[in-house]
Amino acid sequence: MPGIVTIEASCFIARFHVDPAKRETFLAIFSALWQGAKDMLEDQCNLVYYGWDRADQTFVTIESYKDEGALAALRQSDMFQTVVRQLLEQCTAPMELQLLRGMAADRSVFDLYPAGPSQVHPSAGAINVVIS
Repeated sequence: MPGIVTIEASCFIARFHVDPAKRETFLAIFSALWQGAKDMLEDQCNLVYYGWDRADQTFVTIESYKDEGALAALRQSDMFQTVVRQLLEQCTAPMELQLLRGMAADRSVFDLYPAGPSQVHPSAGAINVVIS
């Protein structure tokens, strides 16, 4: 069994600014997404965390994948594009995606996903994904 310390993979922290009036719809969409992908997540991820911030207004996901190529393929899928667009439609501001690299990893993940508006995530009108 692999250890719990991950220093070679990338990780991201995504912050969804959920419209309080659309919270239940957001949660229904998100719950269906992760529950439908649970086997893949358990197989492909180093870690996964989903929860709310202190103010109970921003939904946070923290994920680290074992295979950056598999993650890139997932992001290109019609399912991912559709569901992320649906999630963004429930938000009041762009989703903030903070990208991190493991302390023993090179910087190539930052070349794949440059800072600024995401080139791999969909948008929902003015609500998009901004990578830092």
